[in-house]
Amino acid sequence: MLNGILINLFERDLSKLEEEIAAYETAAGIWRVPPGITNSAGNLCLHLCGNLQNYIGAILGKTGYVRNRELEFSARNVPTEDLLVLISSTRRVILTVIAGLTAEDLEKTYPEKVFSSAMSTGHFLVHLSTHLNYHLGQINYHRRLTQS
Repeated sequence: MLNGILINLFERDLSKLEEEIAAYETAAGIWRVPPGITNSAGNLCLHLCGNLQNYIGAILGKTGYVRNRELEFSARNVPTEDLLVLISSTRRVILTVIAGLTAEDLEKTYPEKVFSSAMSTGHFLVHLSTHLNYHLGQINYHRRLTQS
């Protein structure tokens, strides 16, 4: 049951991420960092994909993905098309891995310690979904702020 809920949430929010990035009027707008804003939408997009590809793809799905978290926040001017391809490939990996998890897998302790205490895989996947949604809201605000 939790699998289905997680699949719906990640599908919805990764599709919305794709829509938000595609909605920028210019590629330069994706990378603009107005005063008072810490990260561009492009960097948040790279961060979200790297985060999900690492914690779900590499750790749970054994995809071999190697994360470069520093690059997620330092890269600039990645073409919009490349960001959209990255989101699409991330969505495929995430949905495939989650669909393959059993109820027992979701109850097991997540294989890596991420925070100060251990948590179930299901709990951590819910956390990753809310993390995606948090940054998705930032991207939506960034887009509206920079295009007004």
